[in-house]
Amino acid sequence: MTHLDVQARLKALRVEMEKHQLDAWVLPSSDPHNSEYMPLRWKVRQFLSGFTASVSTMVVLKDAAYVWADGRYWLQAEQELAGTDIQIVYLGRPDVLPWNQWLAEQLPEGARLGFYGATMMVKAVADIEEKLKSKRISVQTEHDLVDAVWTDRPDFPMAPVFAHAMAYAGESAKDKLNRVRDQMRKLDAQAHVLNALDDIGYLLNLRGTDVPTSPYFHAYLVVTQQSAILYAHLPRFSAELVQNLKEQGVELKPYDIFFEDLKALAGQAVLVDPAQSNLLTFKQLRSFNCRLIEKRAPSIAMKAVKNSVELDNWKNCFVRDGVAMVQFLNWFYKHVGAGQLTERMVSDQIDGERAKLNLFRGLSFTTIPAYGPNAAMMHYGLKDGTDTPVKPEGFFLLDSGGQYDDGTTDITRTFVCGPCTDEQKRHYTLVLKGMLRLSAAIFMQGTRGLQLDILARQALWNEGVNYACGTGHGVGYFNNVHEGPHSIGVGLIDQAIEPGMVVTNEPGVYLPGRYGIRIENILLCKEHCATEHGKFYQFEPLTLCPIDTRVVQKDLLGVEETASLNAYHARVFEKLSPYLQGEELQFLEHACRAI
Repeated sequence: MTHLDVQARLKALRVEMEKHQLDAWVLPSSDPHNSEYMPLRWKVRQFLSGFTASVSTMVVLKDAAYVWADGRYWLQAEQELAGTDIQIVYLGRPDVLPWNQWLAEQLPEGARLGFYGATMMVKAVADIEEKLKSKRISVQTEHDLVDAVWTDRPDFPMAPVFAHAMAYAGESAKDKLNRVRDQMRKLDAQAHVLNALDDIGYLLNLRGTDVPTSPYFHAYLVVTQQSAILYAHLPRFSAELVQNLKEQGVELKPYDIFFEDLKALAGQAVLVDPAQSNLLTFKQLRSFNCRLIEKRAPSIAMKAVKNSVELDNWKNCFVRDGVAMVQFLNWFYKHVGAGQLTERMVSDQIDGERAKLNLFRGLSFTTIPAYGPNAAMMHYGLKDGTDTPVKPEGFFLLDSGGQYDDGTTDITRTFVCGPCTDEQKRHYTLVLKGMLRLSAAIFMQGTRGLQLDILARQALWNEGVNYACGTGHGVGYFNNVHEGPHSIGVGLIDQAIEPGMVVTNEPGVYLPGRYGIRIENILLCKEHCATEHGKFYQFEPLTLCPIDTRVVQKDLLGVEETASLNAYHARVFEKLSPYLQGEELQFLEHACRAI
């Protein structure tokens, strides 16, 4: 997209704003289901601005436009928005307000604010509702102005929906729905309305391909004590799948009648999650005189704690994924310095290795192959027409993962391509040190991610270094690669880390224009011991892949950290070596040697 395209599209949007007498229009990174990854139809902020980050919010005024981007995307925003009139708001810096609070402060008395209500979650508006009322700011939500601007806007994806087999899910849809109903009874809710696609897919043991990296399909779900109604595009369901849903107590209805069909809940007590539900859903329920119970959806906690079948399958998945990583690593190190090697070649190679694997369904996110300064952008991505050569010096950061019937993977390794500076070696070692400290944590029941985060950062903080993102996120099981409600970071997320939860461990260093370093494993929380002081938990690394140790400054690692690294590599060799032979087995043995 050229800067002229951006200017033309913004001009067209402002024409529509003028028709509706609006002073501001908001474009969130969201579809009607609050999805992190979306089909092209819903990438309206990207369409208007050219900014391709997966998460950000754009605000268009009559004479200005702004994009709110957090620390993961600052460098990317500076590059992709350069030359446009769109201003970057650096979310996370001191005294920088979120977009909703900023708008509530900046808009004048009596202003008219607009956004498409189906793409705005309730909580974003609820957080500023009183401020809007006090300034008599009206909110218009009925119209999707982008429709008039995006004349060739893509339609909904229509690939077939498919079942996630019981052999992998470990629990039937009927049993999961009954667990939801148990929670509904505790809240005196007669019905529960769900917008979130990952929750719907989890509860019904269904998956789709609407987004290449997230195995879900567009749908709504309404659960009562007597029924469950799935609103989706009917041609996507085979007769066999329709029958299977019927046997699980699920009725299928057309996606497009969902909002009108909510009138069947008139006057009832309805459980809705304000963080997951779009504003139009709320408005419809209120128009039908429903009593809204605004609580977290029960399915969020349910899917976060993996069952034994899921975990057993997932561990097999990590072995296959680890073998693919080793085969890739052997290829990579042979090609660094031996001829022409580029980021795109690296991306194609690791994606190709995963595509060969049994039960492979696609990538879990778009692979991030970043050499040198590019790795300083935490969510760097390949752009059409560009391909950075990989030199035999410095670092190469690769963040990648796969979706499989038996799990989801997400792994980052930073590879040594050749000579490194003393500063690079020190930073690499400090990142590894923090990663090892968090992996080895033993913590009490009730511990939040905020309390664990310091273990990953302390060694870097001692040197005056920090990273502007979280340390870890939950991971779905053949579902979204980023999954709540738990996480590890400097912000308070009031959710304890519990046995059965998985979370990434990915500290890093990002120096703009110079280099980036990140090392990431997925960890499983499990029980450690119980004493008179309470229950204690620990982590088990699930990811199986060697960590490059050639530039590690051993004097910076403590005795326990060195032992932890050697134990991890011994485990990687034990689990992966039976599936490798010849040159690849020799590579694995060398890569897993003790330091």
